[in-house]
Amino acid sequence: MGPLTRWLILAVAAFGGLAGGYHAYLGKHPHKVLVLIDTSFAMREALPRLPAVLRSLEGRRYTVYALETDKAPIHDFAARLRPGRLDAYAPRNLDALTARAAKPPFDRADQVILISNAAASDLPVPGNWRVVVP
Repeated sequence: MGPLTRWLILAVAAFGGLAGGYHAYLGKHPHKVLVLIDTSFAMREALPRLPAVLRSLEGRRYTVYALETDKAPIHDFAARLRPGRLDAYAPRNLDALTARAAKPPFDRADQVILISNAAASDLPVPGNWRVVVP
């Protein structure tokens, strides 16, 4: 066995070991995404498009999702987003979201995504949140 063959075997084994270790680490420590849905009166016409928006957010490997509305939690971190039946009711109050930002699951989330059709001036969200318009 020549030196090139030994080097190739060693390189493949090292890469395989590192990739396997990283895969195991990400399996135990997935990326956590909190998805917030604005369910105010103004979102009534956008709610039928919500399943397609949620499907576009899902599907990333090593990622779990928590789902909440601006009024109540729906589910904690899981592999899929399961919104159930959502109704648009009550006036828009996105200020309440920033008040809950220090509590679970906000404090455990690596990323927060807000789904709303509010104008940018009406969104009192921190700079690290991502806003998706349905």
